[in-house]
Amino acid sequence: MDTVDLPIEGNPLRKRYILVAIGLILMTVWAIAHIILFTPLGNWVLSPLLQNKLTSALQHPITLKTFTLTSDNFELSFVDEANNSVKTKGVYTLIPPHINALYDANLSNLAGINTTKLPIETNGTLQGAYHDLHLTGETHLFSGSIDTNATLHFLSLSSLQLHIHNLPYQPFMETFEYPHNSDTVLNGEININGIEKRDITATGQLIATTHHFKPSRLKENNESFDFWSLLADKEGKIHPFIIHTDLNMSVDELGIFEQFAHYPLRTKAKIHSVLRGTQNHLKLNTTAFAAGGKIDATLKLTKLRPKMVNLTLKHANVLSLFKLISLPTPITGNIDGQLNSDFTNTTIALNIKKGHTLPSVLKRHYKITQPLIAFNSSIKVVLAPKSIHYSGTFKSDLEDIRFDSSPSHDQMLNNLLRQINNNKDKGEI
Repeated sequence: MDTVDLPIEGNPLRKRYILVAIGLILMTVWAIAHIILFTPLGNWVLSPLLQNKLTSALQHPITLKTFTLTSDNFELSFVDEANNSVKTKGVYTLIPPHINALYDANLSNLAGINTTKLPIETNGTLQGAYHDLHLTGETHLFSGSIDTNATLHFLSLSSLQLHIHNLPYQPFMETFEYPHNSDTVLNGEININGIEKRDITATGQLIATTHHFKPSRLKENNESFDFWSLLADKEGKIHPFIIHTDLNMSVDELGIFEQFAHYPLRTKAKIHSVLRGTQNHLKLNTTAFAAGGKIDATLKLTKLRPKMVNLTLKHANVLSLFKLISLPTPITGNIDGQLNSDFTNTTIALNIKKGHTLPSVLKRHYKITQPLIAFNSSIKVVLAPKSIHYSGTFKSDLEDIRFDSSPSHDQMLNNLLRQINNNKDKGEI
């Protein structure tokens, strides 16, 4: 029997022809791909397509400056309409897929692809494969720097480690148009994991060092912090997430936060905050050592809106507490207290022990004339939308005073509230 009459699987000559044909096809495809992708002619053809893709991805006009791609290395650089520039250069392999590159970005101009409002310069290395990419670099921001270590899974950010070095605080405030005057610098580290799964855990420690601080006028029409606007997408929707953060902070001067609290603050503090929950229910627990005592606070949010706050003050010093809220101190002593609020009705309870009045301060700042009095006091204040009531006891070395369910028309309370409002308007002690 002739070999042409044999079936394919039994015809060695025909097998050989098929293998040769497949080889020729693969070589042709590779040659065409090589010409299209890895030659100067191919790079020139692909450059306009790549420029359009970058413009579409970054949503700003991009001008491609350099594009070189060979079978084992590449170089890419481009600028936007604001002259922000990005450069990268490195080597790679297709089998197995791997990349090793350097990157450099100068986003000093606050426009174009730089949507952060911050002048950023960053450089570093890029290593790994498409499914597991690692970025290590240094970011220069104002006169400080941040060491960055990030992991991307399938080009989605998975984890991020930041080491902060001497980052100045005042330029941040000025960038976002908040009046501020201090030499505060930030140091510390923050570690974030589970970003791409939206099951986020974050830990960290920050140290805010301040040698010189000058009160600034509080920004007018300052709205309270809104988690919704921070986390919502462009359509105003919140995607489901789980979060657990644990942050320690040491602050030399709480005044650096006064623009956000919209009230003058003075004193140093150590703060530990834990935030946990989901987009539907979040709970923030904060413990602060300030004003000579311990402050425990709990804030509950429903669908990212504040619903309840509880605050407990233990063993604080009255002098330090009045200094904290920037008021002249009319009394001395030790104080414990509690605040409970659903942001409609608020109850405040205060207990003062071993108290003494300061007649000169009462007369000068609160227009009250009275002698030096040693006392213990318990006061409860109930704030409703249309009324304020207080009750309590006052036991002194002169006499015992009791008052119940009185409206807030007492002259001392009026003067105290007037002084608070004056301080808020002036932003001064």
